[in-house]
Amino acid sequence: MKFKLLVGKRALGSAYSKDYTEWAESLLYEGIESENVAILASMGYERDPDSEEIERYFLKSLKDLGLTLPNEKEGLKIYAKVLCEQVISGDLEPEKGTRILESFYSKSDYEAIYSIWDELSEDLWMVNNRDGCIFNTGLSAENKNEYIKGVAAQFIELLEEKLPDRFFYLCACPECGYIGESALEVIDKSWMPDKLYRFIYKRAQTQRAICVNCKRPFPNNMSDYEGRKQYLSKKC
Repeated sequence: MKFKLLVGKRALGSAYSKDYTEWAESLLYEGIESENVAILASMGYERDPDSEEIERYFLKSLKDLGLTLPNEKEGLKIYAKVLCEQVISGDLEPEKGTRILESFYSKSDYEAIYSIWDELSEDLWMVNNRDGCIFNTGLSAENKNEYIKGVAAQFIELLEEKLPDRFFYLCACPECGYIGESALEVIDKSWMPDKLYRFIYKRAQTQRAICVNCKRPFPNNMSDYEGRKQYLSKKC
């Protein structure tokens, strides 16, 4: 677990010298015999250990132990899973976990899967300050901790799924159960031709998303916990 945390923090760019030295110290407690590990652990007692020396002995320790560092993308995935597990178990306060996981979105070069945490973070701000939310159906100030734990459990499941390329373009209709891309319906003078409307009002007509199958307005999308829940339940 300590190695996964270290690998993850390293990928996120949030690993400090003490993370490396504490990892090495934990190995010594486990009875690992390695001169490089011992040197790395001893650097934790220095007031201001040299970061280059930390890195050098860390890489030497990995070689001694036969360990390989995952690439950054895999490192982020490993760390995200560990953080979610800590949130679920109660070892990490849910909102604090959300704040850490929110940073994965930009660090991953805006990989879509991590947008879940970016949007949840925005919704948490909304329920804490404005008594409403945008992306996550049913989130409230009263249930936010359990809600975050639910998102964390769901996120672990999503990480193990092979999601379609356009996953976040899908919707899930709670009315008829349809899952697929939504359609758009004009609701602002729908009888009027678009070009004429633009000419008169100098703007486009107002549209809303609808379910392709039953025409229900505003089906849940995959930015919504409930939409993803429906998607995963249908796959099972």
